[in-house]
This record gives sequence, structure tokens and C-alpha cells, in this order.
Amino acid sequence: MATQTLMFLFADIEGSAAMRERLGDAYAGVLADYRRLVRAGLAAHGGEEAGTEVDEFSAVFASPRACAGAAIGVQRALISHGWPAGERVRARMGIDCGEATGTAAGLAGPELREAARIAAVAHGGQVVVSGEAARLLRGSLPEGAWLEHLGVHRPRDGRRPERVFQLQAEGLPAGFPPLRSLEDPGLLTNLPAQVSSFIGREAELAAVRGLVAGSRLVTLTGAGGAGKTRLALQVAAGVLDGAGDGVWFADLAPLGDPGLVAVIVADGLGVRQEPGRPVLGTLVAAVSDRSLLVLLDNCEHLIGACAKLADALLRGCPNLALLATSREPLGIDGEYVYRVPSLQTPTDGADAGAIRASEAVRLLEDRASAQGVPLAGDGPVAAIAGC
Repeated sequence: MATQTLMFLFADIEGSAAMRERLGDAYAGVLADYRRLVRAGLAAHGGEEAGTEVDEFSAVFASPRACAGAAIGVQRALISHGWPAGERVRARMGIDCGEATGTAAGLAGPELREAARIAAVAHGGQVVVSGEAARLLRGSLPEGAWLEHLGVHRPRDGRRPERVFQLQAEGLPAGFPPLRSLEDPGLLTNLPAQVSSFIGREAELAAVRGLVAGSRLVTLTGAGGAGKTRLALQVAAGVLDGAGDGVWFADLAPLGDPGLVAVIVADGLGVRQEPGRPVLGTLVAAVSDRSLLVLLDNCEHLIGACAKLADALLRGCPNLALLATSREPLGIDGEYVYRVPSLQTPTDGADAGAIRASEAVRLLEDRASAQGVPLAGDGPVAAIAGC
């Protein structure tokens, strides 16, 4: 199996859910036109479609110039197309680079989703480029195209900050609001920075996002080390869009006193305690009319206090929603419990490519690489990863 350095392009429609609601049955025609235009643009520049789901496209290019050309061509096509009912279909695009391994089932490798991570900070009609991809693009951009440095940003998955650039060309919009990164001053949040990448869990992410959109209390349960906190943080970061009063995090793991649960949450939300008044009552009154998502992390050793807090907030704050992580449910009315499964592992008899593409091995590979552990040769990590 040959491992190559490739360019990755990701695209999706900004506001697709709202558009689907507005258009009803007509949305199917819009989506069909969008897919046709994207596929034509990819094919015109030698792009290989690596994955498609509804309005999301992932594509791979051997040439940096071809990748940039495809992004520019698709954006121009979307702008010039005659959409029905005055609609404007605007795609967010991200460009990144990395290694991928060819397998019998296609390309595999953790970098394949990195362009989606970059695109998540963009606005419709905008093409953003990672710092490493920008380095490869310099000197090989299509004629009339250039890169604009947008600064250092921390993507929504909470990972370390990195340089981000915007790909610009004649005919493409240039003036956009600040990137939707965690550095955006318009985003109200105290979500912590994450030092490692988020690997896999696409199905779980989609499921929990759907639950959070439709339920006011979702509790992620599972054994210790199952990844509840990391999944919850990824979902919470994805909810941030500048609307409402933000997304807030309360780490309850260090607490030993149940009486401090409301104090920690109030401090995180910037609610001042009032002398002579219970903290919980002050907290509920302060946020009663605010639109919030609050993440209560590690509730298992404080179940009673967390349940009391959650019940009071849900009853007294109609626009507030809670996402909790715990080894056991809170056990109150309105709670939706989602059990976090273990990471996907290779199936019996899988070939080396399928083994390396599995979530558990991808995680091992990513963490080993971060620690400088070689993934080639005869070592144990290499053997497991199928290198």
C-alpha cells in the first residue's frame, strides 16, 4: 500500500437545514443541482470523490493547484447558477493536506476529515486553507488567485490554534464576518482548549447533535474512559454559532462537596452570588430568560446534586438546555440517555487497510504520532496499525 501526501477539499451548504425547511419538496431539486455542480467542478480538475453525505463532499487531489482550481470553479458555478425562488446556495469550503493510504476500499487515513474541520470555521461562499496546505499552495496557485492570511485560530473542536488563510480569486466574495473559531469575540463560551485531535465518532456525533437539537436534557453515559467528555465537548463546540447566549462548560470532576455544584456552574456563567440567598435560586433567576447550552461534565459522584440542579434549571429556564456526562443517568423527568459505545475496532479477517482505517487504530496512530512513536517498521504500534 502506497502512502502519499495529498490535498483534501471539503464542502457543504451553509444553512442547509433551514433551507430544507423553507423549500420543502423543492429542496430535492436544489440539492440535485448543487451535487451536479460540485461533481462537475471536481471532475474538471481531476479530483477524486472520497465521500458524500447529503450536502457534504470530500475530495482528494494529487496537485495543490488542481485542488485550489476546483474550489474556485465550484464557488463560481454556485454563484452564477439560477437557483429557484431567489435562493442562494453558498458552500463553506476547507482545504487541508496530509497523508492517505490506498486500500481496496479506497483511501484511508485520519487526515481525510481534516478539511471538514477547517471548513467548519468558514462562512458560505468562503474557502479557508490550513497553514500547511497554504505552504504547498504558494507558488502553484491558479492564475489570478491569492491567499490572504486570516490569523491564528482555534477550530471548533477545541484543538490547538493554527494559521488559517482564505483562498481568493476574481469573481469570489471577499468580505466575510470573523471566522467561526473559538477566538471569535462574538462567541460566548468557556469551552476548554483540547490538546489532541478528535478521531472518528461520526455516527455518534450526528446522533447526539440530533438529540441536543430536540431535547433539553441529554446525558451521555458509559464506562470510565469511553470518551464521554470528548464527545460532549465536540458536540458543544459544534453548537456555537453566535446565536443566543452561548455554550458553557462546568467541570465537576474535582468536586467532593455536593453543595458546590451550583457554585461551579454559577461561576462559569458569570453569575454573582447574593448574600443570604441560596446559590441555586440566584442562578435560576439570573439565567431564566437566557438561551444557553450548559455542559455538566462528570456528574457520577454527585448525582443527587446534579439532578437537583438540572431539574431546577429546566423548570425555571425555558430556553436553557443541558448536556451532561455521567457513568449513570441523572434520573429526572425529560432526560434522554445516550450510551456512548466503544470506538470501532477492526473486524476479524480485516486486511491491513481496513485495520488502519478503524477508529480505534486511527486513535492509536494519532496519539502515538503525537508522542513521537514511530509507526513504521516492526514495532507494536506499526503491527497493530497495519503499517
